[in-house]
Order: sequence, then C-alpha cells, then structure tokens
Amino acid sequence: MYCYHCGKKIDETKALKQSFSEKEVADVNGATTVSYVCPRCGHLIHEGYEEQDKKSLASAAHAEMQRGRNSFASGMGYGLVGVIALVLAILFYRLAEKPGMNYVLQTDSPEFYVSVVLFVASAILIVTGIIYITVGVVKRRNYQKLLTSIQNETFFQ
Repeated sequence: MYCYHCGKKIDETKALKQSFSEKEVADVNGATTVSYVCPRCGHLIHEGYEEQDKKSLASAAHAEMQRGRNSFASGMGYGLVGVIALVLAILFYRLAEKPGMNYVLQTDSPEFYVSVVLFVASAILIVTGIIYITVGVVKRRNYQKLLTSIQNETFFQ
C-alpha cells in the first residue's frame, strides 16, 4: 500500500497485542473499515480514492523518482571521488617504498601516512557511494512500478 499524499510505501503488517478485551474482539469481528496513517506525512489513507487522489499520488511518485535519481547521481559522484582517492593512495604507498633503501616500505615517511589517510577516505567514499546507488535504484524501481500500476488503472490500496 502507498500513501497518495507522499508516495511512501506503507508496511501493512499489523502489530499484535498481547491480549484482547471482548469489546476489541467484537469490534474486530464486526464490519470495520481499515484505515492507515502514512508514517511520512501523517495523512489518513482510505480505501476509496478519487481522480484527484490518483493525480496527487502520481505527482508524489514522480517526486520520489526524482529523489531516487538524485541519490543515484550522488552515489556515482561519491564512488568516483573514492576511486580517485584510491588511485592516489596506491601512488603514495608506492612512493613510501624508497629506492635508496632497496624498495623497502618506510612506515615512518610522510608518504606512508598520506597513503593510509587516502585509503581510509577512499573506503568511506566508495561504501557511501554504493549505499546511495542502491537506495536510488531501489527507490526508482518501486515508484516506477507504482506509476505503471496507476497508468494501467490496476492500483489498489
């Protein structure tokens, strides 16, 4: 189920209570309508919806797809900067192996310290990039499915 106000997917699993009173059981067994509150925007989501609601949902889905594209682009940027930092870290690591000392790694040289800092920075940037790319791809895919179901008029809450 999706909220037509903000386009966020809503988990429909209900939390189980430890014990139910007789009145609560009678209310559940009776003809009750199920309504949800969107956790993102707080609006009440109802079963029946109008054309305006579908337009609002489609608009929110397009906005979320754009956010997904932005997240994907940010992730690609972080990844690219991380790869550049990784290449520089490798270069500085190689510079820390001094030719005058038979290419033995000098751990007390400034080149070694720079390479360690660049290795750490590149790892953080690459992992952040992968996370942003994943979030962007998943978000775009989910909201593309929602838009397709709205356009095919197969959308039901």
